Amino acid sequence: MERIRIHPESPQPRLITQVVELLRRSKGICIYPTDTVYGVGCAVSNNKMLKEIAQILHKDDNRLFSFLCADIAQVEEYAQISTPAFKILKKYLPGPYTFILPSSNFVRKKISEKRKTVGIRIPDSPIVIELIRALGEPIANMSLNIEGEHRGNPEIFMTNEVLNGVDVIIDAGEIYASGGSTIIDLTEGEPVLVRQGLGEWHE
Repeated sequence: MERIRIHPESPQPRLITQVVELLRRSKGICIYPTDTVYGVGCAVSNNKMLKEIAQILHKDDNRLFSFLCADIAQVEEYAQISTPAFKILKKYLPGPYTFILPSSNFVRKKISEKRKTVGIRIPDSPIVIELIRALGEPIANMSLNIEGEHRGNPEIFMTNEVLNGVDVIIDAGEIYASGGSTIIDLTEGEPVLVRQGLGEWHE
């Protein structure tokens, strides 16, 4: 396991490249900061690692990963976006929001034929955006969901189980966000607030 300290606002390109090279030489599981909490994930095409991530985090194997994308153009490869939904995404992203959208044909053919919807995020996190761009595809993400005052401290991740399961930890220091993303369902025409998180919702 490698631990790499990267500046949260001005990520060093050589270190992002180092992370990607390490992920491509290994199983491909990474811990990284977002604009809410630290997350753990892998490239969306790395299907065989999704169950392993769930086991590391003691999650249900059937729990759906969100997709972290670099921009809306990338989102369009993985989700069907109506004109009203596009306007909402443009208004709120990047930011601490997860938007549930109908999955694209690409997702059903290449990732999971049973996956009818996808949760999409474009985090306001320079590290994650540059990591996704360097990978060339979105990250399948689960939040670490550390409770309490140390939820944003990467030191809390250094359990033996995590150390043995993760290939790279990107350490950007403490995250002071007080909760997860706001989740909005855009699959049924009118947006539906599923969970109120850090992002304010005014639709």
